[in-house]
Amino acid sequence: FVCIAGIVGFVVASMYTNVVWKKLPFTASNISVAVSAIRENMGLFLGALLVASIGFVWAGVAVTAGVAARQMHGGWTLWVGLFSYYWTHQVLTNAVAVATAGIVGRWFVTGEKTPTFDVGLKEMFARVRTHYFGSICYGSLFLGVIHTVWGLRNFLVDKRVPLLPSILSLILWVITGAVDAANEWAYVYVGLYGYSYAAAARNATELLENRGWDGIAKRYLATNVLFMANMAIGLLTGVCGLVFSVYKYRIMYRSGFNNPSTEGFFIGFLVGFLMSSILLSVVTATVNTLVVCLAESPDAFKTNHPDLSNKLNSAWKKMVKDTRSDR
Repeated sequence: FVCIAGIVGFVVASMYTNVVWKKLPFTASNISVAVSAIRENMGLFLGALLVASIGFVWAGVAVTAGVAARQMHGGWTLWVGLFSYYWTHQVLTNAVAVATAGIVGRWFVTGEKTPTFDVGLKEMFARVRTHYFGSICYGSLFLGVIHTVWGLRNFLVDKRVPLLPSILSLILWVITGAVDAANEWAYVYVGLYGYSYAAAARNATELLENRGWDGIAKRYLATNVLFMANMAIGLLTGVCGLVFSVYKYRIMYRSGFNNPSTEGFFIGFLVGFLMSSILLSVVTATVNTLVVCLAESPDAFKTNHPDLSNKLNSAWKKMVKDTRSDR
């Protein structure tokens, strides 16, 4: 199973790299500028580590509760547990994204840095767990599914696969209609202005469409690259779980695991993916925040961070030009 998962992952990553090869310098520029912003606001990673520690404790609770529930009530409880795990994972990841948007947005406009877990960052996380928490939970319920389906649909379109992209587009239309233009950019507006999720999604969509950046933002930014990094880390931790289950299979059996090898790999994957997603969400959210702020207030970025502004503006201008020439 592990070998098959590794081979499939390698094939998918290779095919994806081939499709977006020309866009990799653009993505690298965005991530490079984001990393520079994070270096001046390292307090964000301290906050992310705190949230990741909560996620690690939650993973232990979820695994323990899942095993106990399966023994008492049957295998169907695993689906309930997986849904709970997925939603909590999304909430923790997007909570970090909203906090990152607020701090990076302030740095973008005023140049104020957050090198430690200071008062401003504490206040931001306080708003995340109070005023913004409803919007985060609401968007987290749908966004992961939407992002996965959208990425698969774009991949199939690039490969000219018939019929399936249309079916996936229909599914996306139904879901996004129900949650009012759900997208990951909404969390930037939640963090910057405290909008509700629905209002934030609408404003973010309108901003990118007005600038003509919506197609690029959906397909060629850092989200997909970092998702692949999360998957790779998840596979590595899954292998660690597999190795542990092979050498400690008696402990696994006594703990209620019927198939220690498979379940050990699966649990290791879920825990690794969760932790990696929370930590790397700082990078993804920084990229998204920089793009939104650049679309809204390019002069502020040029005033406070001229070198980074020139680098990011050049990357976006070149990408917009290349995209128009391809049409």
